[in-house]
Amino acid sequence: MISSTLLVVICVAAAATYLTRYPSFALSRYIKMSPDIERGFRYVPIGVFAALVAPSIFYHPTVDGKIEWAFYIAVLVAAVTSWLAKSPLWAMVTGVLIIALLRML
Repeated sequence: MISSTLLVVICVAAAATYLTRYPSFALSRYIKMSPDIERGFRYVPIGVFAALVAPSIFYHPTVDGKIEWAFYIAVLVAAVTSWLAKSPLWAMVTGVLIIALLRML
């Protein structure tokens, strides 16, 4: 069961997140952006994805000093899939499937 303090913290965090983002969505109808800015905004999702994934790739911890090759093979397959399919979704799916299959072996 969630404690009441934790529930309050979650609700306050959700409200703060919503209130800091909603005005920009509401005002975006009335503000005309240049094509350069719109093109830049299209790269935000892949930039966020890269920022979330890159640290785990470059600073992946070892187990007993041994490199986990399954992880790096999955990263390589996901990178190639992303390059070929041009889709972060397919990269994530193939990466998860490959690491799951290699860890089962």
